[in-house]
Formats: sequence, C-alpha cells, structure tokens
Amino acid sequence: GCFDSYLIYHSFCYPLILILLCNCCNIFTLLMSSCLTATIYCPVKLFFTIDTSETIALQEPPPGSLVESIKEFMKMFAQKLEDEAYRGHIQITWAFGGLHFSQKHVVFSQFTNRVSFIKSLNQIKYLGKGTYIDCALRNMTQQMTHHYSEIKPVLFSVVVTDGHVTGSPCSGIKMAAEKARDQGIHIFSVAASSNIDELGMKEIASSPVELYRDNYIVMEIVDGRPRMSEETIDRIIKVMLPPVSPTLPAVCSSLST
Repeated sequence: GCFDSYLIYHSFCYPLILILLCNCCNIFTLLMSSCLTATIYCPVKLFFTIDTSETIALQEPPPGSLVESIKEFMKMFAQKLEDEAYRGHIQITWAFGGLHFSQKHVVFSQFTNRVSFIKSLNQIKYLGKGTYIDCALRNMTQQMTHHYSEIKPVLFSVVVTDGHVTGSPCSGIKMAAEKARDQGIHIFSVAASSNIDELGMKEIASSPVELYRDNYIVMEIVDGRPRMSEETIDRIIKVMLPPVSPTLPAVCSSLST
C-alpha cells in the first residue's frame, strides 16, 4: 500500500541522492583544486637606464671608474633574479635589457636572459659630454613597450644617474617620466653616488616617490671609503616581488597573499 511505497522510495531514492551529492562534491573539489593549482604565468621585464655622461664619468678617479662600479652593480642585481615558481603556481620569468646615455643613448642589450645580459655589460664605455635625462627616459619607454608577448609583462626600469641635466630637449624629466608611467612602467630612481640633484632624482621616480626613490644608491661611503650598496639592490627587489609588491598586476599577485 502507500506505506510500502513510502519505504521503497526512501530506501532507494535517498541513498541515490546521497551518492549523487557526494559525486557532485567530489567533482567540485577536483575543479576547485585544479583552479587553485593552475600555473599563473608572470613575465617581468627589467630595463636598466644608465647615465654615463661626463658628470658621472668624472666623479671618481680615474675617469670612468664610477661607470665600472655601476656595471658591477647591474651584474649583481641580475644575478639575484632567477626564473622561479612562486608558491608553486606563479611562474615568474625575467627578461633583462638596458641602455646608457649622455646627450645620446646606446642600447647595450635588447631584452634577453640573465646570462646574455651580463655578457653585454662589457660593451658599456662611458660617453662623456652632457646629460639629457628626459631623452633617455623617452628612449627607455620605446624600448620597453614596442613589443609584447602574448601575456603582457610587468615593466620595471632602474634608472641610475645623478639627477643633473645640461639640457631638456625631450620635454623635460617630469613629462618623460609621466609618459613612461602612463605606459605601465614602474621606475626606480637610483643615485650613482652621493653627489646628486635630489629634485631631478625624485622627478624620475614613480609614485609613491617614497617607495621608488627611497635613497637608493649605487656607491655609498662607509667608514670614509666607497662601497657598493647591495642593500639598495635587495630593497628594490623586495618592492618588485610578491607578496609585498603593489606593482604586480592582479593576475600575478592574486594568489600571493
């Protein structure tokens, strides 16, 4: 009768419903696990923009020695950055490039891997003459944005200079730096030595200036002697990389918190 039908329904349908629910839960768990462990590709381009004008080249005897120190600084910087899987599923890959400048600019490395970039540093010879920082920033922007891969990279530039200019034929530092930032380039302003024009250094830096200028320096004076600032390199890298980075886009940093 009706009671028997009720018992049959419950004895057959409830276990079936439970089985279906369990299967759905298992499928959902697998899908969530797959989503959470999917690799997020995060290409990063790092471009060095290096002042080799007369005011830099003649700061330390013999002429050009500060330029050689800057080359060692870039080498140490690049050696600290490796392609890596962050937290197992954010794949960070690095590409390095650079130019040096005075009144003109010379691209010493197109974007390449770390080993090739370090080899290219040997090509840098100081240019001397005057300093057009605005033109260097414009050329840096062109180099960094004229070609993208399928995944848009995160863009960083480390600009090493003293902030002094002898002319501004490319609309001035402030406008050139703003145009670079409009293209998504994050600019760190690094003093070659303690002999600087701080206003010029701050105009180069991205916002917030306290993060992208922050007294970064290549050669500091310690106990009366010049010494390369490895601390500057480490502090800049901490800004660039998650989890502290405010600069990596959401696609790269969403799972790093």
